[in-house]
Amino acid sequence: MSSASPSPAPTLDRRSFLKVSALAGGGLLVGTYFRFGSSTAMAQTLPAASGTFNPNVFISIAPSGAVTLIAPNSEMGQGAKTALPMIIAEELDVSWDKVTITQGDLNPAYGRQSAVGSGSTPGNYGPLRQAGATARAMLIEAAAQTWNVPARDCTTENGTVIHQASGRRLTYGELAAKAATLPVPTDVALKDPKDFKLLGTRVPGVDNEKIVTGQALYGIDQRLPGMVYAAYVKCPVFGGKAGDANLDEVKKLPGVLDAFVLNGITGLTSGVAVVADSTWHAFKAAEKLKVQWDQGPGVTQSSVDMAKQAESLGKAAPAPALPSGVKAVEAAYHYPFLAHATLEPQNCTALFKGGVMEMWCPSQVPGSGQRLVTQGLGLAAHDVVVHVTRLGGGFGRRGSNEFSLEVATIAKKMEGTPVKLTWSREHDFAHDNYRSNGWHFLQGGVDGAGQLVALHDSFVKMTGGPGDMAGGGFPFNAVPGSQVQSSKLTGSVPTGYWRAPGDNGNTWATQSFVDELAHAAGRDPLDFTLGLLAAVPGADSPGGPAGGRGGRGGGFAPPKMVTVLKLATEKAGWGKKLPRGQGQGLAVTHTNNAYVAIVADVTVSPQGVLKIQKLTAAVDAGQIINLSSAEAQVQGAMLDGLSAAWFQKITIEGGAAAQANFNDYPVLRMENSPPAVEVHFIKSLAPPTGLGEPGLPAAAPAVCNAIFAATGKRIRTLPFTDTDLKWA
Repeated sequence: MSSASPSPAPTLDRRSFLKVSALAGGGLLVGTYFRFGSSTAMAQTLPAASGTFNPNVFISIAPSGAVTLIAPNSEMGQGAKTALPMIIAEELDVSWDKVTITQGDLNPAYGRQSAVGSGSTPGNYGPLRQAGATARAMLIEAAAQTWNVPARDCTTENGTVIHQASGRRLTYGELAAKAATLPVPTDVALKDPKDFKLLGTRVPGVDNEKIVTGQALYGIDQRLPGMVYAAYVKCPVFGGKAGDANLDEVKKLPGVLDAFVLNGITGLTSGVAVVADSTWHAFKAAEKLKVQWDQGPGVTQSSVDMAKQAESLGKAAPAPALPSGVKAVEAAYHYPFLAHATLEPQNCTALFKGGVMEMWCPSQVPGSGQRLVTQGLGLAAHDVVVHVTRLGGGFGRRGSNEFSLEVATIAKKMEGTPVKLTWSREHDFAHDNYRSNGWHFLQGGVDGAGQLVALHDSFVKMTGGPGDMAGGGFPFNAVPGSQVQSSKLTGSVPTGYWRAPGDNGNTWATQSFVDELAHAAGRDPLDFTLGLLAAVPGADSPGGPAGGRGGRGGGFAPPKMVTVLKLATEKAGWGKKLPRGQGQGLAVTHTNNAYVAIVADVTVSPQGVLKIQKLTAAVDAGQIINLSSAEAQVQGAMLDGLSAAWFQKITIEGGAAAQANFNDYPVLRMENSPPAVEVHFIKSLAPPTGLGEPGLPAAAPAVCNAIFAATGKRIRTLPFTDTDLKWA
């Protein structure tokens, strides 16, 4: 594997501060205060309770020597709850077995609390290193003063300060109280990443034992004394409103405590609430509801009509005429709406008492839920207390927090009684914020030398979603004069962020089309893609921003993409001669500032049965924090992408989702999973990039391109199951 050049050490800008104070019991507390900027680093000492700045993270060192990190970001399986304390332990030079982490509740003192865009670890990497290094420097100074020796003669090891000349030692716990009285150093040395001992190793998740033993971690696990259970029923047609309902009849059903219609509350979708003594009774009673729905204009929407509109819009934005003698290559790619289908359905628990709304919420953006509640119910922010639980899957779905307002509205009506709202699986499918459908009407021009000289994408998607986020990156930045023209369908289907927003669909279409262009040019897809990368402005630069958007999270560095592409194809044995029915395909993506190349090996029987034999991924995601978690994230993202591309779609009929559960929205199962999934990381000392999402976008096009190599058949509509793969 190759190595990248080390990046400059992270610093805090002039609006970023360290807060140090003594803990009750004689410990040391270090808090990092930061806002994004590029000014010179600065630190200053603050009174323990000044409240002047908003810390985003805290480290505490107890007299016992134990180090605790309060995590501001939600944990939903990507491993942030383990990665963040690993960063602290590394820079602080403390044994991993002495570090614990607790989940922070929603609190303005912690700064921006969101787990989106694969940003938890990259966003905290610099501040946590700085805080750890500052605490370590203060502990060394406390020891030096105790021994009356120069601080430069002291070093640290496993939570202990050592005076090298005399061999004297003091633990961090023994030094914590004295260190808390010292001024904060304004300039501390961070470890050279080449000296890291913990980062890049394999560390088990801190919650693993609790998960496998079934301890209550998730929102759906919450139990409070005297708690009641709620279901909330909304119109199946998007945008519909509730009218009269058979409430008196429903209230007589077993276990039902109350039932009522909710209308006219800011931010709350109209519906009917059922409150019962168990979730089961609430669900069963909800099935008996008979509501007079005002379906509204949304009832006329259908996927069939959307496709017709998309074709018209695509034709209305035609590609420019090609130069004389240039071969035109045209194709239309379509992907459907997708549900998030999190394993844990949407849920939230709330208690309204004494004017305060207390909530237990599995949310990626808990502040969003708090805002919905304050605006909808007229409460002050300080009167809405949000406890953040572990999430049973997010993928962007739990950035939307409508379930928070739903349960809060019910809890306010049931004042003094805790209420737990759970969505049924059918409700979860019917009222998702779906990944938008999309159409790419693509045209490329290939000259007589097999070079791509023109590229155009007429892109159509549903209004209101983020599906067009990544338009204009690679390969468009490799072709002068290329264009992406976007048009939008109108309608009431709710759309939102879905894992690797924008890239998840756009990369499939564009990377599949790159393979089409390569074959039209009579060139090997690897050679063709390397040629495109060489044509991107700045391709001869070692890694600075270049050409166009290049993916979310920063500029596009062609050399990094070349490196991962060459590594993936080398490890996969690219170019071997294969019999018909077997094929290899490749695809690349730049997502959340990570560079990913994937090679897929597949077989397709003459009867059209697809088997993915192997996926080989190469990834440049900067410094890897936890190798075990990093591998799992890339593997899981690839399989998630294949699950969606192979089997899943949401279609709209009569203004409502036609799919209601996993029986008609299947997920990837063991018999379809590739028996071999390899992940190779580029060794890098650069700060970490996002990693929870970048493994997803290139998996589907790599498989589609391999299917073409095996059968000569192109998949231009997702899911795969919509294409007959039989060949003779």
